[in-house]
Amino acid sequence: MTDMWRSRATQVTPAGVHSNARIAVADLVFTHGDGPWLFDTNGTRYVDYMLGRGPALLGHTPTAVNDAVYAAVQRGITLGSATPGEIEASEAVLSVIPWADQIRFTSSGTEAVQAAFRLARAATKRQLVMQFDGLYHGWVDTVSLVAGPDARSAAPGTQGQIANSAANTILLPWNDVDAVSSAFEQWGDQIAAVITEPVNIFGGTLAAPGYLQHLRDITHKYGTVLIFDEVVSGFRLQPGSAASLVGVTPDLGTFAKAMGAGWPVSAVAGKSELFEGVAENRVTLSGTYNGNAAAMAAVTAAIAQMADGTLHAAMNRWGSTLMSELERIAAAAGSPLKCEGFPTAFWMVFEGMARNASDERAEAFNGALKQQQVIQYHHTWLTSAAHDDEALAFTVAAVKRAFAGTGFGGTPDLGSSL
Repeated sequence: MTDMWRSRATQVTPAGVHSNARIAVADLVFTHGDGPWLFDTNGTRYVDYMLGRGPALLGHTPTAVNDAVYAAVQRGITLGSATPGEIEASEAVLSVIPWADQIRFTSSGTEAVQAAFRLARAATKRQLVMQFDGLYHGWVDTVSLVAGPDARSAAPGTQGQIANSAANTILLPWNDVDAVSSAFEQWGDQIAAVITEPVNIFGGTLAAPGYLQHLRDITHKYGTVLIFDEVVSGFRLQPGSAASLVGVTPDLGTFAKAMGAGWPVSAVAGKSELFEGVAENRVTLSGTYNGNAAAMAAVTAAIAQMADGTLHAAMNRWGSTLMSELERIAAAAGSPLKCEGFPTAFWMVFEGMARNASDERAEAFNGALKQQQVIQYHHTWLTSAAHDDEALAFTVAAVKRAFAGTGFGGTPDLGSSL
């Protein structure tokens, strides 16, 4: 059955999927999701730690959110002006992001990032943006870049991009304080914004101690706007922004994914002075589907589920148990590892190996888990409020089988040891 659907898919869309990020699991065609589970066209059930690459914080088909969306769309989806739903959703988001004064909804994370850049450039009257290699801020030309031999020589990340896509970009290695300081010494009076993820979840790395504070201090010094790209981390690690978790407050933040519990919606939020040009119609941030009824209802309903922190506390307990179980099983299999990150978003780091070799092994293990009906995105584990005792038992049994498979028991030979 899946082969038939795959054949049909590849006839009508490239690689059979509508996002390149889905090519890694393009061999599967899912019919539906329910709580922590996915079901393919063969009727096979999988426990899901991909969660649509982040949005399904409440699990698939959360009743409260879907009911709210259904009620909202009965009154019209896009009315072309302000609606009570927009206002309520804005108030809900800002209620859990205390450092932000105002918000503008958009439809995708990429749009939200571009909006943040425009706000920063308008406020500072500068052009350059500093970003970091290995962090993801969307697919458009100005951010889809790969590092060159120096800070101003980044190259297009894909064919089809404008050759000078990086003309206004400083691209540096992440977690390198000296590189940041050097770049500001050279171009500080030209840098409109610095954008970073506070936690590199899909890259499987945390900010080095003091690194984010250094970004905050140096952007203050030079009058540069600090942007946290929280399309992935926002609402996943705790209600609202991860800023208080990392102890650093940005000027702007971009949010999507978990904010709408699966519905397509994003936003840029931040200090009111950065939105003054928008309010006066000197800075344009537009979009036909911005603030549509379905998205606004989803945001309000999702935040109602998580605002008091109870939901995340339960998720953290469940995720911590899963992390401990994974470490225990790996140790028993003779391949010890540590789960790094947060209980709602973590990754495996195999011990006694160089990090690149560990990542290769984790990616290979991800493939073995898929054969055992456990789905992840690369080797990141995302958990949801719907993951329960049944999902945990299913996962533990699958992980044991995967470690028992060829190549995963004992110490592997995948690169030099540390």
